[in-house]
Amino acid sequence: MKAILKLEQLLKDAGLKVTRNRVAVLKLLSVAEKPVNHSDIMQNLPSEKNWDRVTIYRTLSEFEDKSIVKSLHSNNRVKYYELQDSGVKSHGHIVCDSCGKIDCLEGELFPKISSEIKGYKVHNVEVLIRGLCKHCQ
Repeated sequence: MKAILKLEQLLKDAGLKVTRNRVAVLKLLSVAEKPVNHSDIMQNLPSEKNWDRVTIYRTLSEFEDKSIVKSLHSNNRVKYYELQDSGVKSHGHIVCDSCGKIDCLEGELFPKISSEIKGYKVHNVEVLIRGLCKHCQ
């Protein structure tokens, strides 16, 4: 219940009305271990409600406009989303150029990049590496 209240506060802080749809999408994004696309979200929303595809697209777009989520594109132009401030350390992503699979890259490199840049207060580090996953090699 505490997690839901935190998500509701995130919406309020962004100036958005708290709705069941928005909370459901945020809840999915908050537990996702890697960036997810619209299709992933639609498949994992609670089944007791009929979810409108367009409403979910609009919700994700609003979240992006309000900097609640950040997005990245796979090679097949599908947009993937993750929470902007998920409590996860700065990290990068690797995208398979063949199948579009996206994985998170973590490690000490990303915080080090932030601390090494003189004269700037770094808010975010975005690194996107492209290659072929094990399955597509």
